[in-house]
Amino acid sequence: MKHFRFLMIPLFSAIFFLSIVPFASAGSGGGGPPPSTNYPIVIQNPLKNGTNSLYGFINLVINDIILPVGGVIAVIFIIYSGFLFVTARGNETKLATAKNAFLYAAIGTAILLGAWAISLAIENTIKQIT
Repeated sequence: MKHFRFLMIPLFSAIFFLSIVPFASAGSGGGGPPPSTNYPIVIQNPLKNGTNSLYGFINLVINDIILPVGGVIAVIFIIYSGFLFVTARGNETKLATAKNAFLYAAIGTAILLGAWAISLAIENTIKQIT
């Protein structure tokens, strides 16, 4: 039990939170009038640029979430592999680890950019067809 002491606070916090939330939300009753023809349900679009189509949503997710986050992660892993090269100091096993880290970072970056290029090519092809 001594080794798992660092897990106790998050575990008990999660158990407490999961046991309180159903009781706290039970009294809310949903709120608002019941749906009918007099009160149409209108959901505001939370996305920027007024995206109202599936194509616009996918384009927004790829260009505004996946590419920037993936780019930052790729740069971090390339910097990390450079750090591994510097700290290896001629040790063959550490150099092999650093080379693998750089190889995997380069492959991940290539996959990210390749997926973006393929999606852009498919988008342009569909635009030309329609």
